[in-house]
Amino acid sequence: MRSTGVARVGGIRLHYTRAGSGPLVVLLHGWPQTGLCWEPVLGPLAAGHTVVAPDLRGYGLSDKPATGYDKRRMAADVAELVSSLGFERASVVGHDRGARVAHRWALDRPDQVERLVVLDVVPTREMFRRLDASVASAYWHWLFHLQPDLPERLVGQDVRGYLEYFFERWTYNRHGLSPEAVDAYVRAFSRPGALRAGFDDYRAHERDLALDDEDAAAGRRLTMPVLALWGSAGLPARLPTLEIWREYAGDVRGFEIPECGHFIPEERPDALLAHLRGFLPGAVSAA
Repeated sequence: MRSTGVARVGGIRLHYTRAGSGPLVVLLHGWPQTGLCWEPVLGPLAAGHTVVAPDLRGYGLSDKPATGYDKRRMAADVAELVSSLGFERASVVGHDRGARVAHRWALDRPDQVERLVVLDVVPTREMFRRLDASVASAYWHWLFHLQPDLPERLVGQDVRGYLEYFFERWTYNRHGLSPEAVDAYVRAFSRPGALRAGFDDYRAHERDLALDDEDAAAGRRLTMPVLALWGSAGLPARLPTLEIWREYAGDVRGFEIPECGHFIPEERPDALLAHLRGFLPGAVSAA
């Protein structure tokens, strides 16, 4: 059984989809998407779990306030959502920006995050530390998005054209995302405030890096089991992704997914489910 809901957390309204029953799994999307990106895996996951897929602060049908886009606040939003639904612990699967929210959630509230899955990312701190010519050419959009005002002005002239650039360039199979999903993302980022909120997610980098540096200086690492997955044609494939995550967690396994770009849940839901089947508590059905 599937339902949608809205929870008031952190002074905003957070929209979410809920399905299934059993151990809780929270799915956190990235940019430029919404909770809809989990549609190809939500049903199989819900066969053995309670699955909650929110639209993060600033995205989709959730509120788009002027502040609160540092990952500590965004993680607190989702932590409060979980508590409001009556759960004490969750396994968390994060993709792209959602993985950065999940990483901060797991550091700040390790008692609440039972297992952590990060999809096609390395930690924010490492991305900036390794910002050489190769990394900068792959992550150029970060440097553009964190500029004040300019991205909204330019992208606002052609939201579809800008988003479709990423959906084409960041996929292994150019038809990896359905036309219906692309249309939904274009509508989502055409709503008032949506472009600004998505770019503010990136503009929180100074606060995010300061928190990451504090944890590193204090020797704080992830204490729960961590699964890192990345696409063979994704941006982290250029980096020693598994070795990097092992610097940030004590129990990490990682795998490259072949013939896959950045959008793992939509491009290779079968492969993602196979990995989750062996990692998450409870049963995960086949796609």
